Amino acid sequence: MNFSESIRLALENLKSNRLRSFLTMLGIIIGISAVITITTIGNSLQKTIAATMRELGGTNLIECYVQAIYPEFETEEEWEAWEYPEMDPEEKLSYEKLSEFQEAFADRIDQVVVTEDVGNGTADAGEEDRVNVSVVGVTPGYLEGSKINLITGRDISDQDNRQKKATAVVSDLFAKYACGGENPLGKQISVESDDGTVMKYYVVGVYEYDPVKMGTMGDKISEREIATQIMIPYTCAVEQNPYSNDGEGLQYFSVSAKDGEDASLLAIDISYYFNETLYGANGNFEMYCYDLASEISQIDTVLQVLTIAISVIAAISLIVGGVGVMNIMLVSVVERTKEIGIRKAMGARNKSIRRQFLTEAVVICLFGGIIGILIGIFNGFVLSQVAAALVVQYQEELGTMLTVTVSPSLTAIVVSVVFSMLIGIIFGYYPAKRAANMSPIDALRYE
Repeated sequence: MNFSESIRLALENLKSNRLRSFLTMLGIIIGISAVITITTIGNSLQKTIAATMRELGGTNLIECYVQAIYPEFETEEEWEAWEYPEMDPEEKLSYEKLSEFQEAFADRIDQVVVTEDVGNGTADAGEEDRVNVSVVGVTPGYLEGSKINLITGRDISDQDNRQKKATAVVSDLFAKYACGGENPLGKQISVESDDGTVMKYYVVGVYEYDPVKMGTMGDKISEREIATQIMIPYTCAVEQNPYSNDGEGLQYFSVSAKDGEDASLLAIDISYYFNETLYGANGNFEMYCYDLASEISQIDTVLQVLTIAISVIAAISLIVGGVGVMNIMLVSVVERTKEIGIRKAMGARNKSIRRQFLTEAVVICLFGGIIGILIGIFNGFVLSQVAAALVVQYQEELGTMLTVTVSPSLTAIVVSVVFSMLIGIIFGYYPAKRAANMSPIDALRYE
């Protein structure tokens, strides 16, 4: 009896005992489907986080901070007596020094962005209607780095910052409610801050307001009352903000790495550059840089560990399924004792009998594995979509940024198929060996 004949007989035996075959497969189906469901959800969650972060521009973003170097304190009294160091004038990071850094790393970075909050207030464009606004100073590339769409006009330029021009980029909501829906380019707008200070700017660009990208996703107010950002040159904002820390130099900026650039390595090189050129003299300050891609990688690692751990726990049910396969195969051997005796009497060799029963066990587990994989993929897809729907229902604006990716793990599918076949071999071997070693005379006498 060749291998194909063994498969044919195995399939015929499964068809003749459909209910029993299905119940035998049930343990395998449950175990495999649980593993595939868990790995599909874990894999999909990782892909969803990565896709959403790419949409937000976070995978290439590097955050840089100037911070004091704290000495090691042996006692609490030493900590209380320590005074925060004063930065030397040559250590202060100015807009010009930041521009030099950007030129030095021009082949590795896209934008260097600095922001300065001026404050909140109301604004108009010469009309009676005034709208709520928040004024923020920015450097060139802020819109592109924040993935904010520019509808018309231009972004704040380097020349605007160097000459401290009173230019501004406003939102489409500002144009809608403060300008009556007309194009505000070239118009002068008047901004009155909460403390009564009045500032005037000329509009050079209009951007598309997006609550997720602008960080106002949770605000439950009408569109008319939303305080949208008016973006002005950073250097202009520093002069207008009485609480600006520009006297201590720039304390924070963000860098967008070019596509294909290793953000983690770039963060190290940026830290080294500033610590060598600015902060290496007295050792009181240092530049600290970290990339968001490494944080995403850490989240992925945690998700992978959790997915593997839960999958291993779910795979324990496969052992139960394997015991069920062994039990049914032993019953099958007893039921077909006379058949075994007839085949042996007609010259069937022990290895042919063993191969037939082993093949039946493997086929049962293989079919159960395939069904379990299909159910697991379906469950993972449904649960991922339900989770996405719940998130969007909870926060409707998030739907514009959430990129749900349902991604079954190919590795888990292959391992599940192989594992189900191994279960058939391991738990089917003893019944197959028992059938092969059966005495033909005793088998023929069996009633």
